[in-house]
Amino acid sequence: MNRVLTALVAAAVLWICGCGGGGTTINPPPSSGNFGLASLKGTYAFTTNGRVITNTSTGLAESSLARVGSFVADGMGHITEGVEDVNANGTVNTAIFFNNTSSYTINPDGRGTLTLNLTVNGAPATTSFAIVLTSGKSASVPASDGLMIDETSTTNQASTGSGNFILQNTSAFQASLITGAYTFDFSGVDAGGLPESIVGEFSATGGSITNGLEDANDNFAITSGPTGSGSFASDPQNSSTLSSFGRGLATIAGETYAFYIVDPASRVRLISIGNGTSTPPMLTGDAVLQGGIPASVSAINGGFAFLVAGSDFNSNGLIRVGRFTTTGSALSNLLMDVNDSFSETALNNLSNGTISSYDPATGRGALSFTGGNTTYAFVFYLSSPNSGVIQEQTVGSNNIPVAVADGSILSQTGSPFTSSNISGGYAMNWSGIVTSNGNQDEEDLVGQVTATNLSLSGTSDIFQFTSSSLTPQIGVGTGGTITLNADGTGRNSMTVNLSNTSAIHMVVYIVSPQLAFFENMDNNGAPRIVAGTLKAQQ
Repeated sequence: MNRVLTALVAAAVLWICGCGGGGTTINPPPSSGNFGLASLKGTYAFTTNGRVITNTSTGLAESSLARVGSFVADGMGHITEGVEDVNANGTVNTAIFFNNTSSYTINPDGRGTLTLNLTVNGAPATTSFAIVLTSGKSASVPASDGLMIDETSTTNQASTGSGNFILQNTSAFQASLITGAYTFDFSGVDAGGLPESIVGEFSATGGSITNGLEDANDNFAITSGPTGSGSFASDPQNSSTLSSFGRGLATIAGETYAFYIVDPASRVRLISIGNGTSTPPMLTGDAVLQGGIPASVSAINGGFAFLVAGSDFNSNGLIRVGRFTTTGSALSNLLMDVNDSFSETALNNLSNGTISSYDPATGRGALSFTGGNTTYAFVFYLSSPNSGVIQEQTVGSNNIPVAVADGSILSQTGSPFTSSNISGGYAMNWSGIVTSNGNQDEEDLVGQVTATNLSLSGTSDIFQFTSSSLTPQIGVGTGGTITLNADGTGRNSMTVNLSNTSAIHMVVYIVSPQLAFFENMDNNGAPRIVAGTLKAQQ
């Protein structure tokens, strides 16, 4: 089945030969800016979600693939050490260490490469990534984060997928420091390879989970209930990974995860790995420390943008992106765009918007609105007054959920959005599914564009699994335009032009001058279902 996976950042692909042809040649602009090797220095926790094709003795085998890990960059182009945990549709490899021959590059515009050399099952292997830094442009301090896609292409394996990396607080690599209430969103596939989404909240004290609440949608079966007790602790088989990389083992609602501490006072990153006795699900996500969440529904006010992605009931990709204004429990100014099974719909006449429940103890709420004959329903957990995770719980006429989908909800700030404040360098990433060359498979793109009077110019790396050669396209000239509607807080549009490729049309919802959500709004060039983000380089 095809599932769109997002990590807020995360998004996915496109291959030049498979994008419908047409278009004109776009020469990449000269790389300019203040980024350099010193911009990537420190210990970073990373995650990617996508697909892998492996050359086996019986032919090519394809499956979903998730990675979560940590690498150490020395500021001079070397990755001195690191470790990762990998889950390929339930087949797990844990605590894979990187060799000190690993390396990275950074261009002046913040684009670069990450090459990780490792040993898997006794054999040497290399994984390759395209990266774009989203901070550190002043060159005075290292980057705190960036976007990435897997673009590994070797004789034995090709893998793609989108994700991000975040600077870790190495002074806080202790499980006992994981204390407080955390909001989480884990998504992927269950042990049978079917779509699964879990959102919720848990409370921890000294690394022990004392209680929690979760909403799960496992292959269109929705449940809600307590997580029970759990824990964060050192991995007894690889105890040194906690002090070196913030890595350990967690138990949440009966599932075993490898965790990576970004900072216990903000974020912990996780991937399900099982306990070795049965096939585990393939779930990844972050647990984010809650802070200052609204004390009542009447305190939830302002404009919010949201993005959810996953699978519909027919195993097709599904994306919903939109916005609303909330005044306590009442929702107004509702807009939503849907890409379901390569069919795009703009919903304007939405009504009956309401937050029907909200619990300030957990940050959990439920909202709904009506469009046509459908009542769209969602549950959310806030991690702050301005951010949270969201899961779709819409049911059809047969009372069965229509989707397994989750994502992010963020307050809109900094409006009106104009050409003067949407300006400068942005990292761009999208992820999803494309149909090309008679095939349907993963698509990932990461690039850097500069916005000048809402015109875009930059360079992208692209990997699409519908190509027979399974080779990424590197350094593709990228252009386009953003068109704002009124003050920019509603539905906007963006055209992305890739060299020698038909124009790709996107609908855009702006969160702030530093961040926007988008999805493709038609099938110009090639049918696709992709969602992504524009994130300012700061």
